[in-house]
Amino acid sequence: MRAAQTTLRRPALLLPRRAERPRRECAGTAHSGAVWLFGTMFLAGYLPGIWLGRGGVSALGQQLAAYYTKSPENAAFAAIFGTEFSVSFLQLTAVFLCGFCVLGVGLLALLFAARGVFLGYCAASVAAVNGAAGLVQYRLETIASDAAALFLCLWLAGWSARLAGELFNAVCGRATRETPGTLRRLAVRFGAALVLSAVFSAVGTFLAFVTAKVGR
Repeated sequence: MRAAQTTLRRPALLLPRRAERPRRECAGTAHSGAVWLFGTMFLAGYLPGIWLGRGGVSALGQQLAAYYTKSPENAAFAAIFGTEFSVSFLQLTAVFLCGFCVLGVGLLALLFAARGVFLGYCAASVAAVNGAAGLVQYRLETIASDAAALFLCLWLAGWSARLAGELFNAVCGRATRETPGTLRRLAVRFGAALVLSAVFSAVGTFLAFVTAKVGR
């Protein structure tokens, strides 16, 4: 009797299981999609920023142009490094905190768009007030710190968006067991991003001093 039941059950064991997409592959695709989205939002904000600052006649534009073209020769290395690192620290902290909001993905998109508007406005204001030479000097002094801060924020924003999405699913009643792990990975990457930001800020400050001496 048992042999007959085993024989009848055996074909069921050989039936192919339904193919399921691995969760890690889905998470990786969502992470890449979020990074591309935020990068696109940054570029979408950068172009309007150039249009807004192209005249260079506003008081804010003139102040930004004067600030970014000011020679760092008389300033201390530690003071400039502190300013550069503070800007990166604030950006990374804002990206990190967006992960704890259920609407964090939307906030991150707005954050990158606003950053793009600001950098585009600064570049256009410098070009309008100081010409091409001032724009080249501005780019040489800020390209290392700005590019590093952007890429670090994009790298961190992918994990922040993942945590925000999981919190949103939890609010909607679709909580997952991966949320504590995502939070731990986000915190570790936030610490790593701060260390890398400090390194890039030091390099950017050094380049600013070198550019100022060459341009004299």
